[in-house]
Parts: sequence; structure tokens; C-alpha cells
Amino acid sequence: MKVAFGISLSPGTPLLQEKDTRRFIDLAKMADDYGAEAVGTHDTAFIGGDAYVRATLIALGSSRARVGLRPTNPLTREPQVMASFLASIDSLTGGRAFMDMASGDSAVLNIGYDVATRARIEDYVTCVRNLLLAGEATYQGRPQRVRWASTVTRQQIPISICAEGPKMLHLGGRIGDGVTAGTGLLPDVIRDTIARVHAGAREAGRNPSDVDIWFTTRTSLDEDRDKAIQGVKASVSSILNHSMRFGLDGKHVPDALRATIQEYVDGYELYDHVLHEGRNPRRMEQLGLTDYALERFALAGNPSDWIKRIEQIAEAGARKLWVSLRATDLDTQHHYMRILGEQIMSRFL
Repeated sequence: MKVAFGISLSPGTPLLQEKDTRRFIDLAKMADDYGAEAVGTHDTAFIGGDAYVRATLIALGSSRARVGLRPTNPLTREPQVMASFLASIDSLTGGRAFMDMASGDSAVLNIGYDVATRARIEDYVTCVRNLLLAGEATYQGRPQRVRWASTVTRQQIPISICAEGPKMLHLGGRIGDGVTAGTGLLPDVIRDTIARVHAGAREAGRNPSDVDIWFTTRTSLDEDRDKAIQGVKASVSSILNHSMRFGLDGKHVPDALRATIQEYVDGYELYDHVLHEGRNPRRMEQLGLTDYALERFALAGNPSDWIKRIEQIAEAGARKLWVSLRATDLDTQHHYMRILGEQIMSRFL
């Protein structure tokens, strides 16, 4: 069964060092050569480094994969700035830019903002599209203009909506070129996710098949299964909070776990976001939620484990997957990229 892969890249350290620049570009080239359909990088200054710099390096290393931000948010970058970035990356890559738009998590909460509403997301996406198309738009009632619109490579650059709840899935189906779903990898969740996106598309008079649906996973790959599972727990602890923070209704949460998950979300420590030795993975364990969170959100283990799980979730309908390389140094990431490309991706492309 054919499966498309998007690969999220990070330098592994908070700030990309000059000596590592070539290695990071080479990592993007490896992902491209192994057949990744898209290569992206996260846009949060809290975790470290500038996403625009990393995306530019990815663009320099790739020749066929789409390149962009996954995810970004409508609060930390003005739409004029974002549109200019997208147009520039699209020009640099000959028409391969993309953007995943989310409500914001660590990037916005750590500067004292509330996450974006669905209305603000829609306003932002509309503004960026109009700037690319015509060079003029409005955002939050303010005029936005650029002088370069007539020179863009493409007047429409794909913008996907990141969604974890029913209302965002519906919004994604209604306005997105695609949807990047963080709802989980359980078969009933996958089927419900697709149905909700399609319902949003139909409400807007769109063909549901025109909406490109990807599923994002929390991933860890290692020859040692136990090491891989241990390595993904911090990431899983973040999405367990992120996906449930606005309520549990309509999210396929077992009745027996609702109160415990709500307790976990209420006590989530933002400053420890995705820290391996942080308080969140420990609380998740103490509350007895680790196994559930791993089963729902994680793709972790050795290559054989990955292949078996990908076959299962692809059979349920998730045939476009975002994965990442979680390692603290680029040499290790190169090692895992080779395993991912040669032993796993090659089985599904």
C-alpha cells in the first residue's frame, strides 16, 4: 500500500550552529532523495532558532519535495511578513512552498498571548492568500499591502489547517487546501477525522477529494524498541495536552479516562513542553495515561514496529503521514534518516 511521507526537521539543538549548516542542508537532501513528499520545520521561537532560516536551508537542500512551515500560527508573524516569506520560498524552490496554519501553542503562550480563534485563523489565511493573489488585503480590519505580488511564482500557495478537534477539522475542510490532523492514529479516530473534514468541504460547496488530508504523528525511531518508546514520551505528553485542552467532547476519549485526562490537561506545565525529563511525562505516567497516549498518538519503535504500524493506520485511511527525527545531534539524525529512508519509506513509496 502506497503511503506519502512528510518529514519535520529540527537541528536537534536550540540554535543551529554555523558548523552544522551544511549537515542540516544535507539532511534535507536525504529526505528529498528518499522520496519525502514534503519537508517542513516548526515555527516556535520558544523551542529555539528561527524557522525562516531553517526553511531556507531546507529549500537549498531539496529539489522536489514541498518546503515550508509546519506548523506556524497567526499571532507571531504579521500576514504581510508571512506572505513575503512564502512568496520568497516559492520563488527559491520553483513553486514548492507550503504552510501549515495552527492556533499556536508554545510560540504564543510563552509570550503571554491566548491561542488564535478559528475566526482569526480564517481571517489570517484569507489575508495571506489575497496578498499573494492581488497584493492587497485586510487583516483584523487593518489594510495590508505588498509591492511584489505581480512577480510571484504562484498566486496560490497551499495552506493547510492543523486540526485536533471537531470544529477545526470542519474549518479545515471548509477553507484549507489541506488539513494536517493531530487527532490520533486509532482506526475509529482516523475514520471520524476524514468524515469531519469532508463534511466541512461539502458545506462550503467543495469537492471533499480536493482537501489534502495528512495525519501528524509523534515519532521515535531506534533499533532498540524500548529506547525508541522512551524517547517519544515527552512529545506524546505535549500532544495529549494540546489535543484535549479545549475540551474532550467529540474526540473519542474513553469514558473511563475522561476525568483523568482533564486532570492532566489542567495541570500541564507549559515551560516543560516536550522536555524529556520534564514534569509532564512524569505526570502522564503517574496518572496512568502513558499507554493510552502512546497507542493513540505515537509511531515509535524499531523499523519493523514502524512498518507494522504504518500498514495498520494506512489500512484505516491515513495514507499521508508527517513524521520527525527526534535526536539531539545532526549525526544521529542522519543515521535515523538512512534507516527511515532505506528500511521504511522504501516499502511504501
